[in-house]
Amino acid sequence: MKKIITITLTLLIFSCSSDVNTNSDNNTETAIVTEFLQDITTLKEVNSKSPIADFQEAAKTSASKILELDKNNIETVLTEAKTYKNCVIITGNHTIVKILDFDDCKQSSSWGYCMPIAEGYIKKGELVSQEDYINNIIGRPDAQKRTVYLFE
Repeated sequence: MKKIITITLTLLIFSCSSDVNTNSDNNTETAIVTEFLQDITTLKEVNSKSPIADFQEAAKTSASKILELDKNNIETVLTEAKTYKNCVIITGNHTIVKILDFDDCKQSSSWGYCMPIAEGYIKKGELVSQEDYINNIIGRPDAQKRTVYLFE
């Protein structure tokens, strides 16, 4: 009887510790997004070689909506983004920006739309801080993948 109780307790302890680790990983991923949305400088504190890719992976499950961005849909996407609390745009795995103010915008001839002001990073070995209109950070329209993450 003692053996059965010992085995049962051992199994219970290991199963509980396994659940804690899973929740911890999920909380860590969610924290990357939550902290970035509150203060973008927290991305520089992420202990990873690719913090933008880490953010992108975590945002896949925490974003309210995910859209692809190109010259043909920029007006539609940014108009919809105005209805959300936060909008983050990632170009490839090297550029991330958070829109600061949709009303503070500058007309872009290459995008054909008034591009809002944003802050973020371009990865050039290390993360280089940026604050400018998004066309000057995400670049000209081209074949690069640009993904928009919208958060409530």
